[in-house]
Amino acid sequence: MAVTNVQWKARLYGSVPWPRTTRLVGRDWGPDIAIGVGILVALIATTEVAHAQTTPARTETLLSRAIELETTKDYVGAERVYREALLVSPDDPEILKRLGLVCQGQGKTDESIEIFQKILKRAPLYPGVNSLLGISYYALNKFDKTVEATQKELTGNPKDRQARYYLALALTASGRFFEAIQQLEGLLTDDPQNAAVMYQLVVDYKAAAQQASQRLGKTNPNSEFTHAIKAEVLADGERFDEAIMEFKEVYRQNPDFPGIHLALGEVYWRRKDLEKAQQELQLALLKDPNQPLAHYYLADILVTNKEYLQSMPHLESAISVYPELTRAYWLLGKCYAGTGDHQHAVQVLKKALEQNPNYKEVHFQLHEVYARLGNKAESQKHLQIFERLTREDQNKDRELLQESLQKQKDSGTP
Repeated sequence: MAVTNVQWKARLYGSVPWPRTTRLVGRDWGPDIAIGVGILVALIATTEVAHAQTTPARTETLLSRAIELETTKDYVGAERVYREALLVSPDDPEILKRLGLVCQGQGKTDESIEIFQKILKRAPLYPGVNSLLGISYYALNKFDKTVEATQKELTGNPKDRQARYYLALALTASGRFFEAIQQLEGLLTDDPQNAAVMYQLVVDYKAAAQQASQRLGKTNPNSEFTHAIKAEVLADGERFDEAIMEFKEVYRQNPDFPGIHLALGEVYWRRKDLEKAQQELQLALLKDPNQPLAHYYLADILVTNKEYLQSMPHLESAISVYPELTRAYWLLGKCYAGTGDHQHAVQVLKKALEQNPNYKEVHFQLHEVYARLGNKAESQKHLQIFERLTREDQNKDRELLQESLQKQKDSGTP
């Protein structure tokens, strides 16, 4: 049975039934139908293959362009290209993630949250996305949500440094200082040179101490502990006379308060009242003969008084506990030099320079010691280093003074 072109099209789209003798399988097809179906199938297959081949290539091209724009901080352009890439590869999580990042970079925080949440609906622990979501919440001061998002990130990747850092910041902002400190200490263990983490630790420890002292003041307003905290705060602010009064009140309430003589001795030492400092430090060592800081402060006083032999055992005790105490090596070197033991002085002073090569007082001491040993070359070398470091310090002081004067001028302060 012959089939016209119009009938073939009508049957193909379903408006006219196929004749019984023309089956879709077997060799009873009409010749025109067999050819038409074959062409259609081939066209569909060819289109699918071509699309499969061009889509990844097109996506890669767009991603490369977007990343180039990101590197030049053209976030608007990068956003436009990422959105174009999503038309080619809809719902691709990596493209969405990059798009969320560039929205963050433009301050489009709410948009970035929507994008990150879109990824997390399909993959709740998609790597890095909960962390980025937490950063967006942090920018909006939604600290509870930051904590929740970063903690989710850490369930999938406990070592994620970004998540741990923003978790710490959110805990700090929520007044949960001790939890924040725990996170920061972990980060610092992994990266001991991270200045941002160290700074935040200092801030949090200070805030935690203030928080604890406020609680103490509310529950025990007149206890020896409250007076001791007040004294420490006053001493930190160099209000030494008031600090001494508070420490004396602590001693009045409890003569056996731990470390009271060391605390008083340190304040007197900082106030340059060396006689009273020495008395308190000696009392501290009667209570605890192994107290390293009491040994250190007492040794410093003895060196000032040129009592070198008496000072040396105190310095050795301090160094045995705090081997990184560079100034103690300098003082010990002065003691050896003061007693005429120049060889030992050189050895100890070199240890100080191992810890701090720019310790100018140590270089000057070595200049003098080498001169006494008759080593003119070494003596001159350390004198030149001392003079260079002194000039550098003077230049820094001048720069700081100029900056201060400029700020006063800009602010109109007389």
